[in-house]
Amino acid sequence: MESWSWISFAVAAYLVGAIPFGVLLGQLHGIDIREHGSRNIGATNVGRVLGRRWGILCFVLDALKGALPVLAAGATAGILGASAETVGAATLGWWLLVVAAALLGHMWSPFLKFTGGKGVATGFGALAAFWPLLAW
Repeated sequence: MESWSWISFAVAAYLVGAIPFGVLLGQLHGIDIREHGSRNIGATNVGRVLGRRWGILCFVLDALKGALPVLAAGATAGILGASAETVGAATLGWWLLVVAAALLGHMWSPFLKFTGGKGVATGFGALAAFWPLLAW
């Protein structure tokens, strides 16, 4: 895959990662989650403020926004499930850029004036998609 394709996936991963699901779930309940509990937008605070089910939903959504761009990039490049030796260092580096972009999008969301969460669930999802051996 060409470098411009990897850069496009990284930009898309940043924008997908920047979707503030914790804030959106709070808005569904008529509150700004950043003004309650620990004031964080993540799943733990959502669960604390809105209830366990909403916290689990927030965790799943945050993990998916990390995983889906990484899976899409890996599938497009044809490297899902391949070993590091067959993929090569340069391609792994580009793929890792997509992982980092999703995580950075969550932590510095342009939709929240470049603030965000800690990136636990998003990082988990991105790393689980990047290399299944890391997650299982």
